[in-house]
Amino acid sequence: MTTPTRTTNRGGDVSVLRSLRSLMPQRILSYPDALQRAEAQANRLLALHQIQSAPVPIEIVTELPHVRIEKSYDLPVSGSALWDGSCWVITLNAAEYNLRQRFSVLHEYKHIIDHPTRHLICGDKKMSAEQMAEKVADYFAACVLMPKAWVKAAFFGRTQSVEQLARLFHVSAKAMSFRLQQLGLVEPTRRQPTSAVVGSGRSSRPHYFRAQSVSRELVCSL
Repeated sequence: MTTPTRTTNRGGDVSVLRSLRSLMPQRILSYPDALQRAEAQANRLLALHQIQSAPVPIEIVTELPHVRIEKSYDLPVSGSALWDGSCWVITLNAAEYNLRQRFSVLHEYKHIIDHPTRHLICGDKKMSAEQMAEKVADYFAACVLMPKAWVKAAFFGRTQSVEQLARLFHVSAKAMSFRLQQLGLVEPTRRQPTSAVVGSGRSSRPHYFRAQSVSRELVCSL
């Protein structure tokens, strides 16, 4: 596993959060624009830590200053993020398996990045602002854990097995399958009719749905 490296410049430690926030324009974002910015932020996060190969160590977020990770078995969703007055607290659902928690950390971190500019994601005719924010956070997490260039290189040069690719990138097979579809490397999976899954016991909430609880007072200098 590649060890994350703290990047420095002449002025001292670079603020990762400030650097990622600087990529957000001060204007209303369309959904495609928001996805493009999320991927740019994901690439910069990897570059700041000099991560060049999979699997991506989750410590690039969990060991950042002003970020604290907590786990709770009582959390009704996969994760949440809040500002406690001195640092950002990302709470993870302790009942969920490690690979899902890795995804949740990055999903929540994207909400932290976007907190000062969250009003610029206003939704559209197809989805609400909250739904768009959730999808963009999922996309950011996927771009960090499964960067486009790395996935394509592995898919065409190493293996096209979803399970093997999932192990290589340390993600779930479901997440890798969706990423391959997202990148146009495989055909989208046909959804089952609603009647076919009634009584299956599977939750109807989105796979990486979250409940965000953030303070309106943000120390933007972090």
